[in-house]
Amino acid sequence: MNRVRLIVGPPRALAQWRGWRLGRFAAPRFQRLLLAALRVEVRVHGRPTAGSRLIVANHVSWLDIPVLGSIEPMTFLAKKEVGAPAIGGRLARLQGIIFVDRRRRRCIPAVNAEMAKTMKTGEPVVLFAEATTGDGGRILPFRSSHFEAVRQAAVDAAGTAIQPVFLEYSRLVGLRVGRRERPLFAWYGDMTFTPHFLRFIAAGQTRCDVHYGPPIAVSPGTSRKILARQTELKVRELAGAARAAKDLFSATPVRRRKETASAGDPICP
Repeated sequence: MNRVRLIVGPPRALAQWRGWRLGRFAAPRFQRLLLAALRVEVRVHGRPTAGSRLIVANHVSWLDIPVLGSIEPMTFLAKKEVGAPAIGGRLARLQGIIFVDRRRRRCIPAVNAEMAKTMKTGEPVVLFAEATTGDGGRILPFRSSHFEAVRQAAVDAAGTAIQPVFLEYSRLVGLRVGRRERPLFAWYGDMTFTPHFLRFIAAGQTRCDVHYGPPIAVSPGTSRKILARQTELKVRELAGAARAAKDLFSATPVRRRKETASAGDPICP
């Protein structure tokens, strides 16, 4: 991973500093190389929309940034603490980050203005509206503070939308992930970055399914709390559909093997 960062990192940082358009397209390539080094496979379901957009996703791990960032150019809203770890902070800055100090609420309007400005340029902004990471098994209530940014963007950018996204770390070394395996990639509670990173590296190949939902049209007159609630419900719908499809897929082959096996064939449990 250090080799990937040393090769791609300096050109990306230079492009960010100079404001070159190359910087926008270098980030996804960097994240794809990084994920290959980390043995993370990303599968995308649905399609990213175009135009001024706020991407709202559930939040599971520090891995969420490279996973989403590998799909398309985007800027993330992140807590100031994300920039603290030596490795994680450098990776976050190379992707493109708007930092927010959640303990200083008076700074939120300025952060929202920066988010709106970024969206109006055509660069989507990613909001983890739970405002913290979870264990991957449930979605926490969405906070509405930063939905004000998409309302501001909608004033000047016609067609501004919210795109709900559900992230699911579904496979570990080819096997379905259960409750016992979630802490290997889910980063929450009092976990510290370096030990968690090393455990993840030792665990083996991981697959993350990224489910894009249909965009939600935004009107400047809609309250941020209504937008937050609508988006939360859509992400929960994506989660329910993804889990239902996974259960159906895993059950079907088992029934087929039992029905077609001959007396001498082994039956897989």
